Amino acid sequence: MKKILLISSSFPYYPGEQFLETEVNYYNNVSLTVLPLNSHEKYRTLPKHIKIDNYIINKKSNIFYKVYYILKSMLNPIFYKEFFIEVGINIKRVKPFLSSVYAYQRYCDLFNNYFKNEQEVENTVVYTYWHNEATYALQSLKQKYNYKLVSRIHGYDIYKERRLDSYMPLKHLFTSKIDKIFTITQSANKYLSQTYGFKDEILELSRLGVDDKSINSKTTQYGSFCIVSCSFLVDVKRIDKIIDALAKLSKEVPNIKFKWNHIGNGTLESVLKNYAMQKLSKLNNVEYHFLGNIENKDVYKFYKNNAVNVFVNVSESEGVPVSIMEAMSCHIPIIAPNIGGISDMIIDNKSGKLLSEKCEVDELVSALSDIEFFKNKIVREKTYEVYLERYNSKKNYSDFVHDLSNLN
Repeated sequence: MKKILLISSSFPYYPGEQFLETEVNYYNNVSLTVLPLNSHEKYRTLPKHIKIDNYIINKKSNIFYKVYYILKSMLNPIFYKEFFIEVGINIKRVKPFLSSVYAYQRYCDLFNNYFKNEQEVENTVVYTYWHNEATYALQSLKQKYNYKLVSRIHGYDIYKERRLDSYMPLKHLFTSKIDKIFTITQSANKYLSQTYGFKDEILELSRLGVDDKSINSKTTQYGSFCIVSCSFLVDVKRIDKIIDALAKLSKEVPNIKFKWNHIGNGTLESVLKNYAMQKLSKLNNVEYHFLGNIENKDVYKFYKNNAVNVFVNVSESEGVPVSIMEAMSCHIPIIAPNIGGISDMIIDNKSGKLLSEKCEVDELVSALSDIEFFKNKIVREKTYEVYLERYNSKKNYSDFVHDLSNLN
């Protein structure tokens, strides 16, 4: 039986890495051990055949160790290559540089000690869920222990433009000594090749996915239109744009009763509720509800029991949002900006509306005013077809586990 060692950021501990909740259900004919790098109080229950190894999280670190590992990293040529090529006199880059070399050196030592005590390492596929300092360390140790090494790569660990001063420490030094990098969008392959110099033959598209719950969300009756959004209420999600768009839309299409439901909470909850009250509460043809944070199963229940015409995302930064996949699986067309991997998710004017990166309010108003488009049965079926083709968990994760198990 093939042995796979999954290095997660914190999974099965909450929060984050929710796609792994679905993915791990497909490791039926392999031996899977999860090795989290961090832990939290709450954790998920996993299938009984999956092992959890807390070796890394049991190795605590403090300021003494941070100084020790930074000093130790200064004995490594990588320290100087990175410093002279990418940092130099740029003060903004010093802190992320030191943080990165500390993490890299620490993981080198931790994984080296871990594999010393492991048997049959050569028959193991080491799979990191993020291409970060832990993966770099494993790349450095790969020749010594002769394991197979693959990594998923998402968004935050790809695009240097999302980092302070557009600086992604160390990545350009670790483009080899890895068997496969599995990207989740087609555009990521081109970016990795052109920006960092990764070879095309190690880059492979392997999309994430969500389960098909066999839900076909209804559409509203004539004269009404229901909009749903789902995100944290924080600045980057730009939820104020939906409020501004609804205020304009109510005047431009006065014969339609608009209903907006937002799922999720966050630090801007009271601010956005007050803003919505100011802009929308006196409008006769607009109704809105902040539903708060609800469990995933209840999100699906909402889509099943309520008529939903369109799902709206207006975020400033995204990877491949699970919230969009879930809506697509329920036949709900999408409006979203052309950022991250969203262009892979929407066939513009066929399964939804793709907005510009800036996502201007007038763009959103124009998209939402195409009422009949979002109610159209063909559009809604096309949305579901795109989901089945690209984001169906059964197909995607079965294929992925098969690829891991047959890695040569």
